[in-house]
Amino acid sequence: MGDALKMPWLRLGWLGLSVAGLIGACGSSGNDNPGGETGGSSAGGEGGTSASGGSGGTAGTGTSGGSGGTLALGGNGGSSASSSGGSSEPGGGAAGEEGGAPGMGGMQSCAETNEAAKLVPANLLFLIDKSGSMNCNPPEGDAAVNARCAEFPVQEDPNTPSKWEVASSALADALGTLAGQSNVSAGLTLFPQSNTCGVSADPVVEIAKLDATQKRAMSDVLDGVSPAGETPIAGATILAYQHLSDALRAGSLRGNTFVVLMTDGAETCKQSELPKLLATDVPHARDFNIRTFVIGAPGSESARSLLSQIAWEGGTATTADCDHSDTAPDVGDCHFDMTTSKDFAKDLNAALQKISRNAVLTCDYDVPTNPNGGGVDRSKVNVTFEPGGGKPETIKLDDTASCDQANGWQYSEDGSKIVLCGDACDRVQGDPDGEVRIELGCPTIRVVR
Repeated sequence: MGDALKMPWLRLGWLGLSVAGLIGACGSSGNDNPGGETGGSSAGGEGGTSASGGSGGTAGTGTSGGSGGTLALGGNGGSSASSSGGSSEPGGGAAGEEGGAPGMGGMQSCAETNEAAKLVPANLLFLIDKSGSMNCNPPEGDAAVNARCAEFPVQEDPNTPSKWEVASSALADALGTLAGQSNVSAGLTLFPQSNTCGVSADPVVEIAKLDATQKRAMSDVLDGVSPAGETPIAGATILAYQHLSDALRAGSLRGNTFVVLMTDGAETCKQSELPKLLATDVPHARDFNIRTFVIGAPGSESARSLLSQIAWEGGTATTADCDHSDTAPDVGDCHFDMTTSKDFAKDLNAALQKISRNAVLTCDYDVPTNPNGGGVDRSKVNVTFEPGGGKPETIKLDDTASCDQANGWQYSEDGSKIVLCGDACDRVQGDPDGEVRIELGCPTIRVVR
């Protein structure tokens, strides 16, 4: 477990075939270290020592107080006793706290390394529909305007912005927000390209660190677009996954990777590709840790089901109980649905800011490498947070629930990252002067419920 994303590409990868033949591939999951033996109990006032997976020793009764039991992997805290059952000494596990909460000073005595946590890189590929219907004014809830756009995709009112102008302005604002983050890279793909249904695996702006130069390059492309053509959602999305998976396998990208798909219509070029897109390509992209956010702009009413399913399979559903049942083409709410918006600019900005927060202002951190060589003992990892101007506090491992319901930290599915959950994440994100640190060597402090 190191800095690099570990993926043993065992299944089918995307191949250099036609759009109809492109499929996804898979990743891997991390392994826990095995537990050890059970620690013994001591007499005569000194606590026993537990090994990995064991239970801490309980100190005997002594005239001057026993020393606390030392815990290792995942054991139950040992308690020391004085002549009247006193508290644990430095290095002892706190009684009743699973995972061996070190006593006062225990962290300093057992730590092998303590370093500032490093945010996991975030890569975003914006996949934006520039079909002819993006020329229209946003209907702002007016069904008649929406219907006319479907027949005549023109800007009826030149004094108000078109859907493309709203979208490009909102994207520029989002890029401005993202450009202030040290861990962000971004790129841009438009569809269709070159002709009515043209698609390409190559972005018009390749993914790179989102500094001022990259932001300007993306903004310049957006400013120069004249919307035209059809809506090849399947082909554009499949080829975006191919490009990203190739980059991840080559090592030119690492970290959390996202596609941000925005369209104002349904698939009009390769409807035969949609079943494979949903059943194969989007799920297999997840195996590469590629997640897909979806924005349905006004005009995509008939594609609600498709867009909702892409968001669900892409790991970014808006709620856990959203509708992705495919009961009807216009039914589904797992994506950012702007079709009933009465202020497209405001709602699109809010959606992009939320995506930016979820994708980039994350609470995902790389697990540090072991300074002594070898792997990292996942049962001897602790996380602390030092608020700006405050005292350090321990964030406990909370694997008693899914991350959206937990309050603490967990390992990512592949074991390569530490993810803060719930209030712990909110507090860290809300304190720009705070610092998260990760320590190796001391028994993990866990939430017990």
